[in-house]
Amino acid sequence: MPVPNWHGDGKVPVPETRLEACLLAALDLKFAQQEAVLRGLITPGALLPLASLASRSSFETSGSAGSHSQAVVEPDSDVILADEWSSSPKVSYHLSEPSSDAKSRLFSKAANTLGAQVMKEKWVADPVTKDPPFKAFVKGQMDLYIGVVVIVHVVAMILNAQWIGSQADFSVGLSDQAWPGLTQEAFDIAEYVFFGFYVLDVGVRVAVLRREWWYDPVRGRMYLNLLDAALVSINFTELIIVPAVVGDEGQLSANQIRLIKLSRVARTLRVMKSLSLFRQLRHLVGTCVASIGALFWSIVLILLCQLTFALIICQALQPFILDDQADFEARLQMNSWYGSFFKAMYTTFEITLSGGWPLLVRPVVEYVDAGYAALFLPYIAVVVFAILRIVTALFIKETLQSAANDAEMVMEESRSVSLKYQRRLEELFCVVDDDGDGNLTLEEFRGALSMPSVSQYLLYMDVTVRDCEPLFEILAEGDGLITITEFCKGIMQLKGQARALDIVMLQHENSKLMAECKQIRRALLTLSKAFRRPA
Repeated sequence: MPVPNWHGDGKVPVPETRLEACLLAALDLKFAQQEAVLRGLITPGALLPLASLASRSSFETSGSAGSHSQAVVEPDSDVILADEWSSSPKVSYHLSEPSSDAKSRLFSKAANTLGAQVMKEKWVADPVTKDPPFKAFVKGQMDLYIGVVVIVHVVAMILNAQWIGSQADFSVGLSDQAWPGLTQEAFDIAEYVFFGFYVLDVGVRVAVLRREWWYDPVRGRMYLNLLDAALVSINFTELIIVPAVVGDEGQLSANQIRLIKLSRVARTLRVMKSLSLFRQLRHLVGTCVASIGALFWSIVLILLCQLTFALIICQALQPFILDDQADFEARLQMNSWYGSFFKAMYTTFEITLSGGWPLLVRPVVEYVDAGYAALFLPYIAVVVFAILRIVTALFIKETLQSAANDAEMVMEESRSVSLKYQRRLEELFCVVDDDGDGNLTLEEFRGALSMPSVSQYLLYMDVTVRDCEPLFEILAEGDGLITITEFCKGIMQLKGQARALDIVMLQHENSKLMAECKQIRRALLTLSKAFRRPA
């Protein structure tokens, strides 16, 4: 029986084997595309947006299928395209969103941090905006060297304070002699040396960075640089201007000398600069800064409770303090603790936060009246026991939530975890690579997975392997060998459970495959009806 085939407006008989070959070629092409999509799930390309992936896949499918089975597709192309979109499953998701204020704050903070990181990476990658080597050194590695100088300076200040303490012990007779071998002149010379380092640091930064010294296009205002300038100004006033104007300290009064000595406390603020050298310290400081809002409102609540109780207990004890018939020593003691509002406020602060409330409450109950326990016990039970613990729990919750929503901290933590897993995978690859050529064959891969230690190691990394050959085919990417890059990348993608994006992509590709199968089925039905027509 002649086999009809589309050719213009007429029908030309063709052999049946050619039609079967055409259909098989179309099916092979579709299965190859589906395999390529599945392989793409374990590559970084799977992180592309789903819409762009779908449009790209549709474009590739239409172009490839048209070249191989144009006679089958073209007659019903419009109908088939509509049927493909109509037959696709509709999946709806309901996500619980935070409040608008919280969402706007978190989004703004995450956008600022993430945007700064993206701008920094673009700035470094662009050869036009890339900083010269010395400028990059001033922005980066120079902080490390100045941090070492700051740490050494702090150690010198600690030694100076200990040496002065030993002098004080010797002057009051608590020790036989002060620390030998050290003089105040040596510490003063060290202060001038460190001051020179700090002046050189600020001068180099201002000369090299210029406008970026106080405002960086990526990181914003440089508060640490402004703090350095303020501290250098204080040191310059103390070490240069005051001796030049006043002269010897013997010409100054005791209060003026104390004021000059007190200004040296500001030098210890430089230790804050060393916090930027360590990632964990930066995380802790960032978490503390993020919790300032919760800390403020917690303090407001506790202060309101203390103010109310201080006013009540002050008014309740003032009649006893003014009673001439009462014990004089008890009146003095109550007056020192609860005689005025501010005294009662400070005592209430000690009762609330010091943990030594029995020492401040029991004398009132014993020497004044036991009935005052009716005032103290509810305050201690409600405020000291309940409210403080509730505020602490809420404070910790708010702090952890702020830390979890910090984009920079999340990125750094994710990067450190990825590097840790990558080092472990590289170590595992080197162990199972028997010949040391940097590639794993199927025999080496099968032998490695057959070892209980390797299976337990992969299970510890949340990678479950049931059949090694399909996994080898996926990791080898068709060349029969697994390199260390392919091994690390593939295992990292297979780690853990399937992601939501993987499931959505599979659903999308399966719906497309079903639509193509329906298309082929309709084409076969059309051809079968043509087969039944009389010659």
